[in-house]
Formats: sequence, C-alpha cells, structure tokens
Amino acid sequence: MSPRIPLLCSALLTGLCLGSAPVQAQEAARPNISAQIDQAFGDVLGNPANLQVGRRYASLQVEGGNFEGAIATLERLLLDPAADPSIRVELGMLYYRVASYAMAESYLTSALADPRVSGPLRRDAETLLNNVKRRNAPGGMLNGAVSIGLRGQSNPTAASSAGNLSYGGIRVPIPEQSRRKSDVDVFMSAAAAHEWDLETQNSAAIVSNGAVFANRYGNAEGYNADKVKTDPQDLVVLTATSGVRFKPSPLDLPDLTIRPYLGVSELLLSGNQYMAAAGGGLDLAYTLNGGATLLGMTYDIRRTVYADRADISESGAQSGYEQSVQLKAVQEVAPLNIVSANFTLRDHQADRSYFEYRSVEARVGYGLSYGNPVRWDERLWTSSVYGGPVLRYYQGADPVVDPATTRKDVEWRVGASQVVPMTDALSLLLGVDYTVSDSNLPNYCYDNIMVSSSLVLNF
Repeated sequence: MSPRIPLLCSALLTGLCLGSAPVQAQEAARPNISAQIDQAFGDVLGNPANLQVGRRYASLQVEGGNFEGAIATLERLLLDPAADPSIRVELGMLYYRVASYAMAESYLTSALADPRVSGPLRRDAETLLNNVKRRNAPGGMLNGAVSIGLRGQSNPTAASSAGNLSYGGIRVPIPEQSRRKSDVDVFMSAAAAHEWDLETQNSAAIVSNGAVFANRYGNAEGYNADKVKTDPQDLVVLTATSGVRFKPSPLDLPDLTIRPYLGVSELLLSGNQYMAAAGGGLDLAYTLNGGATLLGMTYDIRRTVYADRADISESGAQSGYEQSVQLKAVQEVAPLNIVSANFTLRDHQADRSYFEYRSVEARVGYGLSYGNPVRWDERLWTSSVYGGPVLRYYQGADPVVDPATTRKDVEWRVGASQVVPMTDALSLLLGVDYTVSDSNLPNYCYDNIMVSSSLVLNF
C-alpha cells in the first residue's frame, strides 16, 4: 500500500474528483457549512437533473463529514446516462473512506473500464484499486518495504566532541582510541504490516506490524563480547506489535479507531544480545476534515532487560520498565503538501539511578510531493525536511563520571530526504541527517553527520 493513499484520497475528494474548484485541505469545515449544505440541497430540489449542482452538493457533504450522504447523492447521479465516469471513481474513494472495500472495488473497476477516465485520475484510481484488492484478498492485506543502502557517518560512536572527559569529577584528556572516527556501513531494513478484517460492524481488524534493521560497519571490531570496543558495533534491531483495531463508536464517532496491542523488541550489538523488551500499549487515531487531518496518541509500556556484558560496563543495570506517551498530528495543508508533528514523553526506570531518565522529544516535518522535474515519467517525487530537540534528565549522578553532577542532555536533530521513484515499486531514497548533543558533562557532548542512499522496494 502506498503511504500517501489516505491523504491522496482526501485531496481528490475535496477537490479534483468532486468537480468543484479545488479546495485546500488545510481548511477545516467552514463555520457556515451547514447553511451551505442546506442551500445546495435546495438547489438540488429545484434542479434535480443538473449534474454539477448534484456534485457540488456531494462535495459539501464530504466537507461536512457526511460520507454516507455523499455516496447516496452520487449514486443518484449515476441514474443519468450522461453522468461523467469520474463519479464512479469518487464513489470508489468514498466507499474506501467508510471501509466498504467490496463496493469500493466494484466502482473503481467499472470506472477504469471506461477509457474516458484518464491522466492523473486514472493513475490514482489504479493505485487505490490495487490497495482495495489487497484488502479484499483472502488472508488479509500485507504490505511493506525492503531497503538496502550505504551510509557514511562522521561520528557513529557518539565520541565526545569536548576537549576532555570527566572521570570521578576530574577532567582528563580523551584517549586516542576513544576519539571520534568516521565510518561507512552497509545496511538493510524491512518493515511489513498485515491487516485481517474481522468483518464486524465496528470495522475490527487484527493489525500486526514488524520491522528489522541490520548493518555492517567497515571498521567494526568483531563479535567478541569479552572485549571492550571503541570502534562502531554492528546492529540488529527487531520489533513487532499485534492487536485488534476497531471503532468503539462507529455511528457517533466513525473516524475514531483504537488498537490495544502487545509488542516485543530485541537489540543485538556485534552479534550478541544487548537488550530485549516486551509489553503492550494502546493506539488511538482520529481523522478530521475528510481525512486531511490525522490525530493520534500512543501509550506504550515495556519491561526492558539488558544483558550483562563484559564489553559494556554495568549494562545489566540499565534494565527496568519504560513508559512513553506519543502525540501525533498530520495535516495536509494543500494537496500533496504534508505537515507533521510529534511530541513524546518517556520515562525509563533502571537498577541504577544514573541510568534512569525522563525525556521530552518534539519533532516537526514537512513533505512535498510533485511531478517529476526531469519529466521522464509521471511518477511523483517527494522531498521532506524534519527537525526537533530531545531533552533528557537523568535521576542520579554517576560516580564513575562525576559524583557531584547529575547528567542533563539537550540533543537537536535535523534532516532532509528525497524520494525518487524508478518504477511503481522501486525508489531511490537519499538522506542527510545532523545530530548535535549538548550536555552538562563533557563525556556526552557530540555531533554526527550522516549521509545515506538506499534502494527501497515496496510490496
């Protein structure tokens, strides 16, 4: 499934497909939308055979959130032999919007059988139909992506950028082997999501997600866990969640979904287990403005267990419960222009107070999709930027570092990415990322520049 499908449908429903002048998605339902709907309904009663009047009425119903009413209006318009075939595309998208995927497939299939449906509208209808067919397939819908790429980093081990380190509260020079060194790594990542529709009135579905990341540094020191390492360590990260997503009040709040879930994760460093976690959480998602605004919240609690390793001092003492609350918002400010914001509170408990911390993280992003600037095909390119701070407050002083100072970090991270589609399924992803951390202890002051390129295969 293409990640832009829900917002793409919103853009088409509020503008192109409903035959009115394009309506920017950032506009919330106008204060007088009810009066406009009433006026449009009167126009329909006065001129029931006028297709444009009917389509304007349907457009206003969509803007007001009455998707079922818009469906009824558009289906009445199809009784006219002169009805434009794009109405079937609109109906397919509306049925998709209300999770009636069998009807969505029927209307989209019949619309695409008409040669008059062409250009961007045909391409978008084909994309949505492919998604609908996967949802309707026996065994549920599976989609995801696999990528392989190359990264270069100026400081992958987060070595201190200060002129010295603190040991027992005394400033000492940075040992040669602990100084920053650049490195290059090859990485592979994969993510998949599966939905099994339970075919209930509250749109219940079993939703499962999984992801894996693995890399290999050019200067990795090997996989001997008994040796303290100063060069980068290869990573393997695995994570998965599964739970039932449903609408708790499909009639009164049809755009609200809830998913309680169970989750597990594991982290390996240099081929040996470093951390494992298990727990659960709750996802809430709510859409507004015909899908142009997405709001969400996730609460997660895990029991994390860190392995006792000879190459990492007191690693097992980091074990404990970790809780987080994340607030998310995505707004389509104009067709194919997306603004996102995330705010996360985290509380990590541990066996030692100097490993316990509370953090506040904020990030904003902007993504823009646009036509191929070199015009070798009609696929959309996507450029995005993001940035934000992380503030971490530890709960006790580490006597090995400085017994009189409790650690506080302020980390900033900014970046940009460019997606260049090569085929419908294969894309080139280019990225650049800069991280800088300022701490009241010199050991944790660092910066890092990362540049990456990868091929991404969507399925």
